[in-house]
Amino acid sequence: MTRRWPIAWSASLRLVGWLPSAGGVVAITLGLALSVSTWRAEGAHPLTVRVVEVIVPLVVGLQSAYLFSPEDEPPLEVLLACPRPLAWVLFERLAVLMTLQGGVALMGSLVGLALPQAERLSVAVIRWMAPCVAICGVALFTTQLTRQGVFGALLVTLLWGGMFFGGDAMIARWPFLWPVHLYLQPEEATPTVYVLNRATLILAGVGMTALAAYLTRDEERMLGVRRVGGMSR
Repeated sequence: MTRRWPIAWSASLRLVGWLPSAGGVVAITLGLALSVSTWRAEGAHPLTVRVVEVIVPLVVGLQSAYLFSPEDEPPLEVLLACPRPLAWVLFERLAVLMTLQGGVALMGSLVGLALPQAERLSVAVIRWMAPCVAICGVALFTTQLTRQGVFGALLVTLLWGGMFFGGDAMIARWPFLWPVHLYLQPEEATPTVYVLNRATLILAGVGMTALAAYLTRDEERMLGVRRVGGMSR
């Protein structure tokens, strides 16, 4: 008989918190307002349609880095409080995080439809969805591998900044890296290339999330009894 574990939505919601989502709403609102002001003063601006895809993945990545950090939240305490697999706890919190931030991003995309240079909702959603999943996977995997959320947050910041400010230069220098460009723009690629790029990012993010969940199965390492590489302390 398959064992069923209860889903602690209220506890996960409390631990994930509303503050990052509220911060995302404020940042998107300010970004869209600035876009409207810039458009009225200087004409349509290319960043108008990129407000959500720039802000939300960064917030998701930073929050994912601390979603379940063994260094900050001892797994033994989690196991004693809720005797369930650690991977189950991780997925619970991830579901809450993606629901909150996905709702914020979707609302931002809907509002953006009324702004200059508006595009189809499907394109607006896939703009932020792919980098969100990819960056989230990187954050979760790095945190579980190193057992410290600060390393996950640092890597997310570097990846986000590097891709946003230097992604186009990376493609110009190494064209074969187009599948991993987080901020490849649909107008700069054929529809097929853009879809493949988004699909690659989503699959990579899902894969790294699965690896992060798999790492939580090593209870000795998670509890700090054994470090990565088999060293004891």
